[in-house]
Amino acid sequence: MPRFTLVALVLALACGDDTSPIDAAVGSDAISADASAMDAGPVPGPDAGPVETDAGPAESDAGPVESDAGPVILTPQIPEPDGACPDFMTNSARVGGLTVNFVAGAPTDVPGPLLVVWHGTGGSGRSMLRAIPQSIHDSIIAQGGLMIAPSDDGSEREGASPNGVWYETEDLELADHLVACAVAEHNIDPARIHVTGCSAGGLMAGAMAADRSNYVASALLESGGLLGSRALQNPNYAPAVISNHGGEGDVVIIPFEFTSSTMLDLVVENGGFGVECNHGIGHCRSPAALLERGWDFLEAHPYGTARPYTEGLPDDFPDYCAIWPR
Repeated sequence: MPRFTLVALVLALACGDDTSPIDAAVGSDAISADASAMDAGPVPGPDAGPVETDAGPAESDAGPVESDAGPVILTPQIPEPDGACPDFMTNSARVGGLTVNFVAGAPTDVPGPLLVVWHGTGGSGRSMLRAIPQSIHDSIIAQGGLMIAPSDDGSEREGASPNGVWYETEDLELADHLVACAVAEHNIDPARIHVTGCSAGGLMAGAMAADRSNYVASALLESGGLLGSRALQNPNYAPAVISNHGGEGDVVIIPFEFTSSTMLDLVVENGGFGVECNHGIGHCRSPAALLERGWDFLEAHPYGTARPYTEGLPDDFPDYCAIWPR
């Protein structure tokens, strides 16, 4: 049996199934094993209301950084929309052949954050949104931001699917389109585009952080990372990464302690900043409080800014979190 097929099969067995239909608005839903392992909060309804990264030693601010090839501008490079944009409201819509789930705050005068969410095997975008603590929903909505969570429908798409669920060519092109539309039409801050995911979705989040380092500011990985070595899209910027995993026992064919360290090594070796949180309680089982600290981490690491945690993590981070390398 091919390796990726075996990975997909075992992830599916481990992570359960989510066969609930997508309603017109995000509502109650069976939560996949990947998602239910995290403390779940409800998804707001449609009427929820408004609610260094260079290759050298220079500071990683948003200004020019000198290199042998000349000044490097550490600002996000947002792609152009590839077709019509969806309506950004708390709902779901078909985009690029997949169902995409949205949680949306009303745009404000200040550009808001965007969180791209990738689910694991047998899950859905809706179940992953439900697994994100309500406090994070509230923060994003209040800032006029967005959460975008595609749902895999099992169809084959372009390119390889090394995580057994997501296709790194077509699905990242869909992410490009949605990011471009969000910046153009929902007043999303180009410097505050973040990514998260669990299990196969955590591997996809790691791939997106690396392959879209032109615009991904930072990533929160939940039993995720990278399966092997990989180059950054923008060699002058490594997204800040906080990676949660369950230690030696976090294995579903793939040892997620290893994929986490592979991701963190890539980040640090390219001048970026990483934090590992080994909670030791299993696959995709971060407590809600740890996920909330993860959101704090993302908020503290917009694209191209100085790193506020280099001298030590804030006191409210658990003791099992540490700056990488430990």
